[in-house]
Amino acid sequence: MTEALVRSICAEFEIKIIPANEFPKPGETRAVATLASILEKHGEGHLRIVLSTLNETKGNQGLMIAPILWATSDLVLACSEWIEKDLSDWYQAWDKIPVGWITWHCQALYGVVTVRQAAAGAMYVLLTAYTKNKADRPMDFDFIRRTDDIQDARMLRQVPAEKAIEAGKTLLAVKASLSSREFNAWLREAVGMTRHAADRYMKKAAADQAAA
Repeated sequence: MTEALVRSICAEFEIKIIPANEFPKPGETRAVATLASILEKHGEGHLRIVLSTLNETKGNQGLMIAPILWATSDLVLACSEWIEKDLSDWYQAWDKIPVGWITWHCQALYGVVTVRQAAAGAMYVLLTAYTKNKADRPMDFDFIRRTDDIQDARMLRQVPAEKAIEAGKTLLAVKASLSSREFNAWLREAVGMTRHAADRYMKKAAADQAAA
């Protein structure tokens, strides 16, 4: 009964449930057991807020994975007064925070704290910066890109030119066989490299091929 209700609610939100061995695309989830647990623990209304928070806010439709669903559930509980007072403000705050970036970096804490706990804490800090009563204190997330650029540039300078070019050629070959989203996921999960760093290696390889 619980799973059937989960599937029914997902259908209402036009969220596609996929097999557990498939990689979810935006608007898809394979975390049926997680959704069922949230439903049993907190009820149907709570689950609907969790799903709408991720599925109806900017850039978050691809993050309906177990740890982020749980983290979102935790935040819905913690911010219940905010949600009851101004649901649209809640959604607008979620539109502005980099949930994917937070999720990626919180994975580095795996084994120390859960991704659920780390992500919930990080998201809470950023969400509270975007409530209406703090609208006069905008936050600039360009520092994220600038920090990653600096780290990637330092890493590339430490690699011999020949190896950098060879790595770039490998990346170009893999990139040609995957969609952009699949390639980004492969970089994160299989290689542990940011897209900024990969682009730098591929640029070196492309320049070498052009000069040959």
